[in-house]
Amino acid sequence: MSFFKNTFSSFIGASAAILITGGLLYFLVIVLLLGGLVDALESAEGGTGDVANKKNTVLTIDMNAPITERSSEEGSFSLNGFNSNSSIGLRDFVQTLEKAAADENVEGIYLNFESVPVAPSTLTDVRAALEAFKSSGKWIVSWSEGMTLGGLYVASVADELFMHPNGYADISGMRLQTTYYTGMLEKMGVGMTVLRGPDNEYKSAVEPFTRKSMSESNREQLNALLDDIWSEVRSGIASGRRIDAQQLDEIAENLLLRTAEDGMNLEIFDGLLYQDELKDRLKEKIGGENPVYVSLSEYMDGGDSDGFEASFDFDFLEALNDESYGETEEAEPLGGELAVIYATGGIEMGSGDAETIGSETLSKAIRSARLAPDVKGVVLRVSSPGGSALASDIIWREAELLKESGKTFVVSMGDYAASGGYYISAGAEKIFASPNTITGSIGVFGMLPYATELLEDKMGLAYDDVRTHSHAGIGLEAQLDPLQLEALNESITDIYEDFIGIVAEGRGMTTEEVDAIARGRVWTGQDAMEIGLVDELGNLQDAIDAAALMAGLDSLTEDDLVYLPKQLDPFEQFLEDLASADVLTETLLESGVSHAQLKQWLTVQKMLTSGDRFQARLPFFIEIQ
Repeated sequence: MSFFKNTFSSFIGASAAILITGGLLYFLVIVLLLGGLVDALESAEGGTGDVANKKNTVLTIDMNAPITERSSEEGSFSLNGFNSNSSIGLRDFVQTLEKAAADENVEGIYLNFESVPVAPSTLTDVRAALEAFKSSGKWIVSWSEGMTLGGLYVASVADELFMHPNGYADISGMRLQTTYYTGMLEKMGVGMTVLRGPDNEYKSAVEPFTRKSMSESNREQLNALLDDIWSEVRSGIASGRRIDAQQLDEIAENLLLRTAEDGMNLEIFDGLLYQDELKDRLKEKIGGENPVYVSLSEYMDGGDSDGFEASFDFDFLEALNDESYGETEEAEPLGGELAVIYATGGIEMGSGDAETIGSETLSKAIRSARLAPDVKGVVLRVSSPGGSALASDIIWREAELLKESGKTFVVSMGDYAASGGYYISAGAEKIFASPNTITGSIGVFGMLPYATELLEDKMGLAYDDVRTHSHAGIGLEAQLDPLQLEALNESITDIYEDFIGIVAEGRGMTTEEVDAIARGRVWTGQDAMEIGLVDELGNLQDAIDAAALMAGLDSLTEDDLVYLPKQLDPFEQFLEDLASADVLTETLLESGVSHAQLKQWLTVQKMLTSGDRFQARLPFFIEIQ
């Protein structure tokens, strides 16, 4: 009885806390908005025009905002903070590219996206607008860390198409799948009355509730639809990449595009570049000048567009939050001679927080230290079980650029520096670990669940589909077939070989020597030093002292240290804690769930929903109670 009593009281307390803090948040936001509204709106009105008129402008298109029929700029406040629901109208998209084509300050377009989440018709219009821009004589360059089939279809219009060296692209065909609920309804004792017009055999919307597979009429129409869409996509990629259309069918049917190197051999990509190399390429495109990167939405705001007649404009909030606004890569002092950069938690793509390592966040911190004129060296404090293989590679690349700049790079390992945590450490000039650090785990795995028994036998769901190629679409409803398994295994092997190659280069070993101590095995810091994965045993201060000596910094004091990424001030932390529903998390903990259990559940959930196919991650956590 006490369990339910405690849980109920915790729920009441959490609810009250949310209401109180939520009310305070709304009050504070309203005060801030009213206090700065006039200046902010003036800034949004005039500032974007200045950005749009800069010479050496490169228009960046990332497809973060959805493309809809009409542009909209809406915002709302909730307990999760300010939510922007902005979208770009298709007409505005086309007109903006027309404007950019005629703008003498715009040198070209930089495409950087994985997918274009729109319907096939809009997808074709988007690609046609980019074709029209290119016909003006200006260039388009595309680069991505990963690319879906739709993304590749649009990006293939580019003059040059580059991919991250460990990136991926999908050419496995197209599939339309329907879920049938009839069996589940039967198990539940639910019947369905269906009314359909006479001879409406192609009116298939009712079939999921009356059948367990496709009718022949529906299969016929869906096959025709899918064939037409595939034909358009195949033709666009083939013409853009100047390859034979039938070759794309062969690639899809046999899953020949398995690694980034395969894309080069198949002439899908023009090169494999890290993002810094891509930026160097863009700099070359404009005669060695520094590009000014202006996003599509920023450039749109400089002119008239349909759908922006809203009485209240939230542009200024987005401008304040957009760190790439009018971005140029400039060196800025950080206020210290030695940077200590914390890499704590699982490694993920995108932004990180206090408990996760985001590829963007950590790369930015390392890059700022590299460019800062006053910073002479970096100590990377790694406490991570690993995570996304691609995110690890992105961070590793930034660390390599740091070394190439001539600045000292030392790693200090905490509780864990395993798998992806070791990946980002491998290139350091010197690696420190404690005797009980868990490190190594040099290996890669992929996880693709299937739930045939649950979905079909237990829940009564049935599936049927049409597809352009045999292996299009890998879902939850079935195990991998042999060729799919072969293709994914090859990708895993490729990533593993890259991993041991990076370790071999960083540690001055052969790949055979690394492979002998790798294979996913974990080591303590003491054992890792004996086999060459670690240089010295010591704590963070030992690493700082060594880095200072290596960088020629005498009499280093605390004032000479700068810590990255920057921490939030207490008020910002309060808002972030509120937005992430920490109060509700505490309720769950009060109900008997331990911190360790919660952490592991969230880790598995993130792996399953992140979209990263392959992980370089330690498969367990160790806690001494």
